Amino acid sequence: MDILATLTSKDLIKRRALPVLTVFAGLIALVLLLLLSTATSNTEFFDGYFIWLYAANIVVGGLLLLSIVVLVVVISIRWRKGRFGTRLIAKLAMIFALVGVVPGIILYSVSWQFVSKSIETWFDVKVESALNSGLELGRVTLRIAQEEILSEGKFIAEQIVQVPAGTTSEQVGSMVVKIRNQFGIQEVSLFNLQRTLILSTEPNPKGYFPAPSAEVVAEAFKKNGITFLDEIDIEQGQHGYRVRAIVPITRQKAVPSKAGSSKTAEDKYFLQLVRFIPAPLAKNIFAVESAYSEYQEKALGRLGLRKMYIGTLTLTLFFALFVAVTLALLLGRQLAQPLLMLLRGTQAVAQGDLSPKPELDTGDELGMLTRQFNVMTKQLSDARTSLQESKSFLETVLGSLTAGVCIFDKHFNLASSNPGAAKILGTDLLVLTGKPLSSSPALQEFEAAVREGFETQNLIAPVANADYGAGGPVWQKQVQIHPVNEYENDLGSTLFVRGTQLSSELKMIVFDDISDVIAAQRSIAWSEVARRLAHEIKNPLTPIQLSAERLQHKLQDQLNPEQAEMIERSTNTIIGQVQAMKQMVNEFRDFAKTPTPNLTALDLNSLIKEIMGLYEGSAIKTTFASDCPRVMGDPTQIRQVIHNLLQNAQDASLEAGHAEGGVEIKTELVPMGDVEQSKFAVRMTITDSGPGFQAKILARAFEPYITTKVKGTGLGLAVVKKIIDDHGAKIEINNRKQGDAVLGAQISILFVNLAKEVA
Repeated sequence: MDILATLTSKDLIKRRALPVLTVFAGLIALVLLLLLSTATSNTEFFDGYFIWLYAANIVVGGLLLLSIVVLVVVISIRWRKGRFGTRLIAKLAMIFALVGVVPGIILYSVSWQFVSKSIETWFDVKVESALNSGLELGRVTLRIAQEEILSEGKFIAEQIVQVPAGTTSEQVGSMVVKIRNQFGIQEVSLFNLQRTLILSTEPNPKGYFPAPSAEVVAEAFKKNGITFLDEIDIEQGQHGYRVRAIVPITRQKAVPSKAGSSKTAEDKYFLQLVRFIPAPLAKNIFAVESAYSEYQEKALGRLGLRKMYIGTLTLTLFFALFVAVTLALLLGRQLAQPLLMLLRGTQAVAQGDLSPKPELDTGDELGMLTRQFNVMTKQLSDARTSLQESKSFLETVLGSLTAGVCIFDKHFNLASSNPGAAKILGTDLLVLTGKPLSSSPALQEFEAAVREGFETQNLIAPVANADYGAGGPVWQKQVQIHPVNEYENDLGSTLFVRGTQLSSELKMIVFDDISDVIAAQRSIAWSEVARRLAHEIKNPLTPIQLSAERLQHKLQDQLNPEQAEMIERSTNTIIGQVQAMKQMVNEFRDFAKTPTPNLTALDLNSLIKEIMGLYEGSAIKTTFASDCPRVMGDPTQIRQVIHNLLQNAQDASLEAGHAEGGVEIKTELVPMGDVEQSKFAVRMTITDSGPGFQAKILARAFEPYITTKVKGTGLGLAVVKKIIDDHGAKIEINNRKQGDAVLGAQISILFVNLAKEVA
């Protein structure tokens, strides 16, 4: 298996390496071809990277040729080894090579001649002379346009200078507009020496061309006018020209003096004229300049350009041959792949590998055969996966059950169990897997009961005729485990066990702890007994007491002193016992039928403080939480609960010899669950320093007639439990310990039903 896995991994590496190397080489060749084509059209790039591109051309061409040789050698080696599908791949390689190479050689030869002759014709002398003449013609045209707009500006300036004094700006503007229309100028603007606009032929106040800088204005006055030629962008990405002229204007004006005579001063202005060169003319000038520049660039790299074109053609030929052989290998493998998939798939299924295989959509019978094979393996894999998921789901369900589940083999050895069984039985069942339950001394009686259940079932329905499964016979019984003999009425935990025969080899039992259910049923039964006893006993008690008192009254004066004393003693005994029986009947009545609580918002701290007034002089310690909210409760019944628990705590402390102190009652606010959810409850705790409770009593402390007091009736805690349950609260009793030493008992009551505070 290791050798086979090694070979398979090597084949997989080879199978993946060939396409990866092929694609990598092809990408390099394509990138180089793109760079070569870019270099031939971009002279700057060509001049800067010619040496590198030419060297890369040679290297990549050699690599492609080497790759072709390697591919041919690989096909030859596979042919000799008799690899499946190699003959088909070799035939396809030859066909593709002929189809790709023969036309490629023809095109290569023709292109060689065409490129060699065409490059020389590109650089003819007449072409260069024509380009120079066209370029010079464009320059002369632009120069003439500049001279014309300067002369026209000077003419307008002369007309403005000759304008008589007192002429308004509107009249000057009208004259300028007429002259502008006559010369065909797009814009004429008049500025003062501070470059402030005086008038403009542009109708839009913000659309005129801005004034030139102060340096330009000074140069215009110095040279008596200057011109500018600007390149501008027209619509749709076209280029154009704009001609501007700055013409100075100097006027003489009379300025009055203090002596009464007038002096002459100069008033300076300047004109800005704007004219756009016609778009067709500008387009032709740009075209001539671009053609001339490109011609000069290509003329510099004539020899290198020829080498680059020839190298590109050679690289393209090698690339075409490389692609032909590569396609032959890839297509041949694709044609043989369905058969190889069937072969490998059959081997994988034989080894237990049911993982889905890639499907091939070839559209023929071989492709359909591979798809059907994959469908079959997928169905097998789904069936196995479904079984595994069902097993995992069943294990999850069994692990979450609170009931116990155990499965045994035919020898009653434990085969499987869930955590619920270990929790109920109080034993780690994992260590007993494969062993009988009787290996643990605590479970010997439980195993005996289980064996008895199956043996009884086999006697009723023999295994040979039993129908195993969901419809098979099921036995059930109650089993007591961990019984305690110290008290006759303490039977330990009670389990309800059901068992069935899964198969001839396996048996299963399902059991649950019903001790709480039994305790509830016992409490209900005791309540019914108490109700009937209270009803039957209470009726004759009053007549008995009245009869005894009447006898004493009638006979007291008729008897001698000795007989009268005997009568009085006897009647007092009868009356005392009747009173005791009445008290017992009242306790029966209270236990049997506790009134429905009248729930109101109750301040537990205030109620306890009120009750503690009755215990003045006693050393009961109190601790109150100031942040305790009100609880919903019946004050009368809660008062009865607190009295009962405090009396029990004092009695227990006295029994342990702690006459002073040892009893504490406290309240506190505790969070319920997640603190972020802001749910709280009020807990009241009463502790004593008595001897505590024995373990057998703790489990049944709230059942009727369970008591450790000599004169106790065993109904106090039962009544407390019933009242607390009616309030929706929870009560818990346990011993306070320090190590193994018992310090006393503790009873905690959790009030979860809080009153809604009014805002």
